[in-house]
Amino acid sequence: MQSSGYPGVGSAVEYAVLHLKVENIMVIGHSCCGGINALMSFPDDGPKQTAFIEDWIKIGQEAKFRVKKLHADLPFDQQVTLCEKEAVNVSLENLLTYPFVREGVLKGTLALQGGYYNFVDGTFDTWSFNDSLTPA
Repeated sequence: MQSSGYPGVGSAVEYAVLHLKVENIMVIGHSCCGGINALMSFPDDGPKQTAFIEDWIKIGQEAKFRVKKLHADLPFDQQVTLCEKEAVNVSLENLLTYPFVREGVLKGTLALQGGYYNFVDGTFDTWSFNDSLTPA
């Protein structure tokens, strides 16, 4: 189970899954995301440029690495858009580090979904998240 340093996140997810018995969790990203733009703009190494922002956005670092690896040839703005969406997938993967989430998904009592709202054209895309889970 990943400890993000934010116990409120784990507490909220645990309460929703185990006590409220939610059947769906949707993680939603959005276009024109300043956090993702900052993540993509900051250098991968070197001294920190900000006191707090980099610590806040580093949870999306894996999304940045994936986009940079697979889409290095694309313009920066297109990479940012792809990272906005990939960060949703990384968050969904992070949810699976909670044993009660993984168990619910494996049992079929809980579904994970991704969503992306495009502020510019008003579209909202959704996708089911399937990580080809096997019991841990």
